[in-house]
Amino acid sequence: MNGEIEEIRGTFKPELIPAATGGNIDDYEKALHTLMKFVGSMSSALEQVSGRGANAIVYQAGKRMGHEASKLMEKTDDLEKAMGELSEVLGQEFYFEMWKPSSQDNYTVERGDETEVKLLFMDCVVRQTLRRTGLPQKGPLCYLLYGYMVGAVEEVMDIRGKLDIDHVGPNACLKTLTIKWSGK
Repeated sequence: MNGEIEEIRGTFKPELIPAATGGNIDDYEKALHTLMKFVGSMSSALEQVSGRGANAIVYQAGKRMGHEASKLMEKTDDLEKAMGELSEVLGQEFYFEMWKPSSQDNYTVERGDETEVKLLFMDCVVRQTLRRTGLPQKGPLCYLLYGYMVGAVEEVMDIRGKLDIDHVGPNACLKTLTIKWSGK
């Protein structure tokens, strides 16, 4: 199984683009920027047409994507282990790390039947798309990422989860992932 994950990880490295596909990395970068503008425009239009319902629609789509992207990953009930593995696999598109205040000993905080972990998203394709297209954060594209993360965690840990925004900014976003151990 680890070989399969390594194969998936390797497909995202620009230096591994097969020569048979034609073009060079600069061509792919131009195409990516065009796609970012397209996705930003679609997100804006979806929000105009659907209002706040747009967030729920893309959240569910992201959740499905997260479940699918994580099916090859090893199942675990250790949240820190799951976050480390997810960071390696999903971090290709949404680079994140676990974060904790200096006053806190562990990354995870237990609250009854729930566990929380803070996630710092730094090099995020969603945030870069929003910046490129001049759209504000906390809109539908951000909800796509929230759903993606929750779906991935749910798949790997077989639990229910939610992701809340603590802070959004131009260089990083801080979110709280909460998983619920009972009532799957």
